[in-house]
Amino acid sequence: MARTRKDIERRRTLAQVREIRGLDRAAHFSAGGTLEAWRGRHLVEIDRLREERRMTCRRRRIDEE
Repeated sequence: MARTRKDIERRRTLAQVREIRGLDRAAHFSAGGTLEAWRGRHLVEIDRLREERRMTCRRRRIDEE
């Protein structure tokens, strides 16, 4: 696979972001921050319609047995 200018620029940008993120992490912990605060909140919302359909299917299978 040939390396394009876009690929090279993307890799440089990602490397810079990693460096900045590492410095942010070091500053956070040196200021007395906790690991829980660094990770942040876990916000995953389920697709209610998909979950409802999935559970309907499961209930139907249990009723048939």
